[in-house]
Amino acid sequence: MRVTGGSGPITISAVIKARNEAGQIEACIKSLAGFATEIIVVDDESTDNTAALAAQLGARVIPADKGDRYVDTLDVIGFSIATGDWLLRIDADERMTPTLAGKLKEVARSDNYEAVLYARKNIMFGAWARHGGWFRSYKTFFRKSAWDGLSPLRNHSSIAVSGRTLSLPRREEFATIHFDYDEVQEFVRRTLWQYALTDAKEMYLGGQRFSPLALVLRPLRSFLGRTILRQGFRDGSRGLILAGLLAAYEFCVQANLWDIGRRLESPDELREAQSDGAHSDPGAALV
Repeated sequence: MRVTGGSGPITISAVIKARNEAGQIEACIKSLAGFATEIIVVDDESTDNTAALAAQLGARVIPADKGDRYVDTLDVIGFSIATGDWLLRIDADERMTPTLAGKLKEVARSDNYEAVLYARKNIMFGAWARHGGWFRSYKTFFRKSAWDGLSPLRNHSSIAVSGRTLSLPRREEFATIHFDYDEVQEFVRRTLWQYALTDAKEMYLGGQRFSPLALVLRPLRSFLGRTILRQGFRDGSRGLILAGLLAAYEFCVQANLWDIGRRLESPDELREAQSDGAHSDPGAALV
């Protein structure tokens, strides 16, 4: 669908990064009907039929190289080749809603803003995590010409753009629906095992080092902040469990920082490993 602006039709490209998302990709793409004029799926070496399903539904499928395994790189691939005037980053397990789609198109038509921040409704362990800091505005719909393509992206981070940004009210109708973790073991596998290590590697490269004080304080601050300050307790047992798991994530990040530090004599070794062809994994030297 073309959105008509003051100077003519406005096109919208949606970028989806996907790896073995055959069970989710169809619903995601269908939720973008009537909103996106172009859908790009950056396929991260899926071993199921994610790519085939996406192509059947009219998406432009771009296979990611082995050197482009970081989620931030996958997004940049999609943004760089997108032809739309406006860009949307959306996950395969996320759904666009009609009210939000209409609002985003309205902003694009107005030509008053370069980007829009909006929230997403996280479905965690079978229900909406309303509290605990999960319902926040950081997803970005933005004009491609305002995108700072040089700024690094991280998973679930906002995107650097220049110009005026509109923050939509944090209301359910102005949020996408995100079907996130369904089981605790999935959270442990992805966040405590995978993301904590990846984040620790990035922190180490950025100059951060293990601190015994941080090992204790960061998990504690995370748990108390989510349960009390952000009222995660209002979500009952689910809120307490989520806060505990996020505290465990903070602990695992610090533990990985300690492990990296004891195994590498200097950050130069890590950078040297990257320059030797391991740029897709800053911790390849640790494997």
